[in-house]
Amino acid sequence: MIFSKKKEVAVKLIEDLASLGNTAISAISVAELRAGWDKKEALIYLPHLYNIFVVISLTQDIAEKAGEIREKYSKQGKKLPTVDALIAATAILSKYCLVTRNTKYYSIPEIDLYKNIYDS
Repeated sequence: MIFSKKKEVAVKLIEDLASLGNTAISAISVAELRAGWDKKEALIYLPHLYNIFVVISLTQDIAEKAGEIREKYSKQGKKLPTVDALIAATAILSKYCLVTRNTKYYSIPEIDLYKNIYDS
């Protein structure tokens, strides 16, 4: 089962986190993952993804929090993509630890970033 760029470390991390239970994924992240798969891969991977993760849908509160985050970044002269702001807001409001290799856009004090031991 491979969800992200066919990397063994990503698979291992997903398996380890799933074994702990209570794992979730933003609907935005599902869209990003799906964009990287062709139709055949999506038919294989999406059911596995949905068996492992609870999907957190975009809500009004998440949208507003994402806008607030982008506003703060903008005032600091930084550009934060909307997609990343939505993922950040989802993690913050759902009180989940954010697991990502792309920490560039997540230097937000409210975010609890997962310290990936496989990222060495």
